[in-house]
Amino acid sequence: MRRAASDASLRGKAAGFTLVELLVAIAIFGVLSGIAYRSLAVVLDSRGRIEQENRKWRGLAMLFARLEQDVAAVAPRPIRDTGDLVGPAFVGAAAAARRNDGAIMLTRSAFAPEPAAAESPRRVGYRLRGGVVELLTWNVLDQAPRSEPGVAAVLRDVTAFDLRYLDRRGQWHLSWPPLGIAAAQTAIPAAVEVAVTLASGERVTRLLPTSTRLPQ
Repeated sequence: MRRAASDASLRGKAAGFTLVELLVAIAIFGVLSGIAYRSLAVVLDSRGRIEQENRKWRGLAMLFARLEQDVAAVAPRPIRDTGDLVGPAFVGAAAAARRNDGAIMLTRSAFAPEPAAAESPRRVGYRLRGGVVELLTWNVLDQAPRSEPGVAAVLRDVTAFDLRYLDRRGQWHLSWPPLGIAAAQTAIPAAVEVAVTLASGERVTRLLPTSTRLPQ
């Protein structure tokens, strides 16, 4: 009888867990859960940083692509500003001089939807304002007294937007048209150097040629 009771007691102990065993199991599960959570957080954080980097470089590539298209299509057509004064076809400065100006402004040939179609040139400009490179577009070349450009953000988180202009003699200028150049109203540089400094510290420089060529 005692032997049977002893066997039943052993079977009861083997069928369950003690409190210590349960606490150990819970502790192990907690440690594994913490490791898994940290690993998942690292993966998600890395994924977020990669997506942020992709957006940054994609935005920079789009800015240079638009600038390259506009600079390559520049046309020697002067404009009339809101004060009824004749302005150069191509204007470049270290920074925008007035509220509705760009650091670089130019008249560019418009892309026609069909080869046989004719489309009027357009006025476009770029500037850095509040850490954002903005694209400015004007509906007409000869502006009315209250004409204002349309403004669109092209690239954010920018600390510097530096420009230089190469003339046909191979000399660099920080503004355009330079002093003493002939036919300043229609003068176009041979190329534009654009240097963009991002808030994350990278500085990227591109040389954008125009339709004007250096003498051989």
